[in-house]
Amino acid sequence: MDNKILYSSNLRFMSKVWKLIPFRTSFLIIFQYALIIISYIASYVIYFDGAIPALFYHTMLLSLPLFLVVQGYFFTFHYNIHRGLWRYVAFADLKNILRASLASMLTIIIIGIFTRAYLGEIPSSIIFIDFLLIITLTGGCRLMVRHLRESYLPPSLFKRAMLVGPVKDVEPLLREMYGHDSEYVPVVVIDPDINLRGYRLYDVPIIGGIHNLNNGIQQHKVQEIIFAWSDASPDLMNEIIETGKQYKVRCKKIPSISEVLNGRYRIADVRDIELEDLLPRSPIYFDQDHISKFIQNQVILVTGGGGSIGSELCRQVAQFHPRSLVIFDRAENSLYEVEMELRRRFPDLDLQPFLVSINDAVGLQQLMQQCRPQLVFHAAAYKHVPLMERVPLEAAYNNIIGTRNLVRATLAAQVERFVMISTDKAVNPTSIMGVSKRIAEKYVQALSDARSTSFITTRFGNVLGSAGSVIPILKQQLAQGGPLTVTHPEIARFFMTISEAVQLVLQAAFMGQGSDIFVLQMGRLVKISQLAEN
Repeated sequence: MDNKILYSSNLRFMSKVWKLIPFRTSFLIIFQYALIIISYIASYVIYFDGAIPALFYHTMLLSLPLFLVVQGYFFTFHYNIHRGLWRYVAFADLKNILRASLASMLTIIIIGIFTRAYLGEIPSSIIFIDFLLIITLTGGCRLMVRHLRESYLPPSLFKRAMLVGPVKDVEPLLREMYGHDSEYVPVVVIDPDINLRGYRLYDVPIIGGIHNLNNGIQQHKVQEIIFAWSDASPDLMNEIIETGKQYKVRCKKIPSISEVLNGRYRIADVRDIELEDLLPRSPIYFDQDHISKFIQNQVILVTGGGGSIGSELCRQVAQFHPRSLVIFDRAENSLYEVEMELRRRFPDLDLQPFLVSINDAVGLQQLMQQCRPQLVFHAAAYKHVPLMERVPLEAAYNNIIGTRNLVRATLAAQVERFVMISTDKAVNPTSIMGVSKRIAEKYVQALSDARSTSFITTRFGNVLGSAGSVIPILKQQLAQGGPLTVTHPEIARFFMTISEAVQLVLQAAFMGQGSDIFVLQMGRLVKISQLAEN
């Protein structure tokens, strides 16, 4: 039988037995005291080459309780060494073992000076040997358990991971993985700097140069690749993903620094690579400080707050501490879901959700007078192009008349700013949806010059992941086994993320002076067929 299979079987059996022990803490304390006894006796054996003189044998027996009391106190009660999880032992645990050993040694030396007449003189060399042995035994047992677990337990219990990125980005991830319960075992690091080849980080070998990716995967039997590289280009990520595909190795990514700082993730929380990560441009970030000051203590209204854009807009507005956040939506379930999420994430937020349609002119007037918002984000609209082609009157009724109703209610309530969320399909429109949004834009802009309210328009391209967009459709088709359908292989579109779209809206609200149209610079065109392949 293969040795690793035998070790694996034995370890699984020991794990089951360990779970049956009712007093594991007591067992660990007793085990620590046993190590203290073994270490102290072994220090005499080593010092006297196995032949302990009768005089010192008597001294050893008399002084053994002193070592048990002192070392037992520091190891068990002061530093709680027994409470550390052996399978996740890390440098912090070894530091505590060193501290406990050093404190014990100094205490024993001091006590030994005053008890010399009763216990006899303990050679200083024996105390020092015992100091080294207790560190070796206590730390060695833990390291051995971790080594056996990582080397011989079945792969189903954890995954062998390759970390890709510069050492400065990989080091915090490795530290987090060793310090917390992680399903990944790092086995190799790929650093873009070829000069680091042959070095080790937390005892994990470093392979310098991305061109060595194939060798690293084969040599270390990698099961997953984890990106820890914030500056990696989408093209490079695509290249590494394609290499992983050849060996049936999945690729994942750690959260961005902004996600970690916002408290949404820890740095060791690994997520799947999304298509947003593969956009042919760097992510776009906006002026958060000015937006925060602009939103803070304001009454904000979001129409269509249950939709993909509207709900993300509510989330981002809520984190800037508005005085009140008012949400309009006519979809009951969507409104309920976003309300529950916001109340959970922002318990101190003054949230006012209302089930209302922008086609209800009278209801809008009453609610606007009641809430008195200072800033309105208008995200309620029909946007699905094929559906609107079949019902042009409904498209006009909602997108045009609904916008007119909201604008009139806005003017009556003397709102300071009105931000309309539009689409790039309103530019030289070729569809009913595009025409309806273009007319709504023109209506809003026509009111800007002669009114106290500032009317601002933002235009989106295709928003990745929004309801009804191409990405969710392709993911659904993929989950069902395919095929992935595209209208034409040469069709290309600009893309932006939902987060970028919402930040554009917030930045436009802050910067706009009236009659302005804001468009995000979205890099280069992406073929839908290429998107489907990715």
